Amino acid sequence: MLSSTTTQQASPAKNVNVPVLISGAGPTGLFAAILLTKLNIPVRLIERHLEVSTLSKALVIHSRTMELFAQAGIIDRFLELGSHLSDFNIYFGPKLMSAIPALNTKESHFNYGLFLEQSRTTWGLTQELNELGVQIDRGWELMDTKVVDETAADGTVTSYVETTIRRAIVGDNIRTTESRILGEVEEDPEEKDKQYEVEVIRSEYLIATDGGKSAVRHKLNIAFPGRTLDNNLIIFDGHVESDVPFQEAISVINGSNNRSMVSFPLPNGQLRFLLDNGFLTPEEHAALKPEELTMAKFEELAGATVAPAKFKCLDSSWLTYYRVNERQAETFCHKQRIFLAGDASHVHSPAGGQGMNTGLQDSYNLSWKIALVIHGMAPKALLDSYEAERKPVADGIIKFSAKLLDLGLAQDFVRRTLKRIAASIAPYILPYINTNNPVNMLFIRYHDNAINQRSKSQAHVDEDYQVGQRARDGNLRVIRKHDMGLAAQEGQTVRLHELMGVETTDAFGLAKSIEEHLSAWRSKWAYKTRPQIVKSTASTVPGPTTPEIKSTLSPTLSSVTSSSVSSLAAIPHALRADKAFMVHTIASDCSVSSAKNSDNMVSTNATTDRLADNKPGEGKIYLDHQGVVHQKYGVAGKHGPGTILVVRPDSYIGYRVLGAGPSAWEEVDRYLESILA
Repeated sequence: MLSSTTTQQASPAKNVNVPVLISGAGPTGLFAAILLTKLNIPVRLIERHLEVSTLSKALVIHSRTMELFAQAGIIDRFLELGSHLSDFNIYFGPKLMSAIPALNTKESHFNYGLFLEQSRTTWGLTQELNELGVQIDRGWELMDTKVVDETAADGTVTSYVETTIRRAIVGDNIRTTESRILGEVEEDPEEKDKQYEVEVIRSEYLIATDGGKSAVRHKLNIAFPGRTLDNNLIIFDGHVESDVPFQEAISVINGSNNRSMVSFPLPNGQLRFLLDNGFLTPEEHAALKPEELTMAKFEELAGATVAPAKFKCLDSSWLTYYRVNERQAETFCHKQRIFLAGDASHVHSPAGGQGMNTGLQDSYNLSWKIALVIHGMAPKALLDSYEAERKPVADGIIKFSAKLLDLGLAQDFVRRTLKRIAASIAPYILPYINTNNPVNMLFIRYHDNAINQRSKSQAHVDEDYQVGQRARDGNLRVIRKHDMGLAAQEGQTVRLHELMGVETTDAFGLAKSIEEHLSAWRSKWAYKTRPQIVKSTASTVPGPTTPEIKSTLSPTLSSVTSSSVSSLAAIPHALRADKAFMVHTIASDCSVSSAKNSDNMVSTNATTDRLADNKPGEGKIYLDHQGVVHQKYGVAGKHGPGTILVVRPDSYIGYRVLGAGPSAWEEVDRYLESILA
């Protein structure tokens, strides 16, 4: 049962300017704004820069993030903008040691990494937000913020976030005193004699997506423990001439000078280089002057790494030192009103391309929870699960990227020899190894908490199928009326994620398996993409309240009296008309065969006909013709008691119960009652 961490539940102030203020219009902030807007939550998004940065920065959108983009209905734009991540060429000096194919995955429809610079990702997200009718308030920066609790004479407590923002009267908010070294986390000093206009905003919630130097984190005095690496890294974007064919693939150079360099071919014909330039003491780092880092200096360092091959810089659009920090905020949440996301809450090495993706997934985890609370569908205590779930993820990402960076930069004799051996054999063994590649982020799991609850009836299920795991995908066939056999297997194909709402306009649901059947229930409150929703207010959001959900489900609980196929026909018309949940019925191939050969064939076919004739989302039946979906969820495809799976809005399994009779449905009802308002 969710419970509030405060002694008294504070209601939002009546005179708030906007339900949610977001500080920082990078990918993390933009995605949060898009999600909340689609969830019918008005937002204000402020950004200190007047224009979208043209710096490439992050380069890859991973499989899990693409799934979330698809669920939000925005994936197409990014597939058009990006390209498949290329293969990897491993060099020792100028000699090509091996060509390693990109590590694709069988776990997702998006089975590849999408190569797309952060500048273009930001542009794409900005376009999506603008099309929803929301503009970024550029030129504004956050100066102070706090949570205010006011107690009225009758004892009623109102709570809100009060934030002070400012905008330069002349020019922009970028100060001449700011450090130009990428990756630093310390707050920049003020610039004297600069004049600003000031505004005070009241909001129900504040999401800080303002980067590693987060003003919100600094103003709230939230500690940012961790370490700053001694590595002196250099980033270069530009055109070069070289004997090494850098444009062909991602290239990893283990230099003869015992230094490392990685290159990425950019779509505009430029190359991105990340060069290891040894170690510096903290004092030496502090003395670095970015303006003294010239193209000629980089050419000298890179040339020594690929020597004796030719290396000449032709031009550069970005050249900077990069200071690697591995840090995590002490807390991601302040008084259940202010939340840190993205680099504001965690920073780490660039190895593995995890940073931007982690921030985008932070936004997804947080946005649906804030929406449920604002719409009165869940208690504020639901928001505590954001930190409980994302903090361990961030901790794991920091450790994982640290290991990747250490391995990539290591040039001691032993590890250099091991890397040479691994590079030689990798092309021959990788195609035959079915690895759970952590880089694609598909195997992130949330541990047990108030919204990931283990059922007593199925508490010891294999951890691969347990609560907190990502809901997996699989191909299904559409079953036509009067047809349960061969034609169904030859019919139209649909993927489970499409039915579950991972790539449609719905977000909250139940996935239900009854013996050889798997069903997905979808709530209709979320991710409506109809244009008029953008102009609505929270008070007009469609969707049931908790009592409506319970009264709607109660007939279902009492009518499912057995784990037979015929019980699927008992879905009440009231449930279908209410649209509180959408239901999809998925039968395994063995259930089809059993039904055709059984004495109950006529009754079973009649039930199947009714389900096949239903509209999508109203109990329509699909065939798991290869049994793969059942296997992926650990559900017995034959002679099993059935399983009910509760799938969260972010497509993670929240609850799982064995069986499909009244007691199982009562468990589901209690689970929903425990997390909803």
